[in-house]
Amino acid sequence: MLKFMEKSFFSLVQKLGLIFALISFTMVVFLGWFGYEKISSQATDDINTPIISLAKYQNPISLQVDNVESQQSIGNTKKNTQILFDQEFDAYIEQIMTNLQMLPHQTVESSDAQFQTKVMIKIKSNVYVPALKLSYVKSLSKLTRQLVNVGGNQVNIDEFLHWYDQEFARQVELQTQQNLIKMGTAKSDQMTGFISLAMMGAALGFFIMFVMMLAMLRIEKNTRT
Repeated sequence: MLKFMEKSFFSLVQKLGLIFALISFTMVVFLGWFGYEKISSQATDDINTPIISLAKYQNPISLQVDNVESQQSIGNTKKNTQILFDQEFDAYIEQIMTNLQMLPHQTVESSDAQFQTKVMIKIKSNVYVPALKLSYVKSLSKLTRQLVNVGGNQVNIDEFLHWYDQEFARQVELQTQQNLIKMGTAKSDQMTGFISLAMMGAALGFFIMFVMMLAMLRIEKNTRT
């Protein structure tokens, strides 16, 4: 009777040990995968080029725009030196001024007005990083060309430039706030990942313990037989 109870007890312990070993192994695999995914979470603080539509300022107006490039060869070629960056930036400035001068009944004909407008645009764009600084004048050049194409004789240049600056800044600020939220979420996910890996370590310890227990039970069974 006692021998039968002993045999039943060891059999039950062996089955329970096997079940808990399988559970522990499953936890090790799941927590390892989950922790890796969370730790790999990343967020960037890069800001995409704000998309500003003339329709937001002057509506309804057709936005059919000619694909015009300035004579200074404005392009999408990546610039990797400060000199080339300044050349491209100044080329956009000149294109903006050319567009503004083509508008009817505007006050940018005099050299003083042109100089003041250039200085204002440079000051407004100077608060941004180089990539956004270039996007600022590039987008403005496109919008001023749209004004020329639709005959913007009712547009006040000072009001238009102020509106553009505010709209550009609003979109940049919105993306900045979204990036901060994403970065905060990414840090939280990474912390969760480290906790998951710590739990995986504990589960691995339990798995090893149950495997050793099963091995000892097997050895004990062999010695009894």
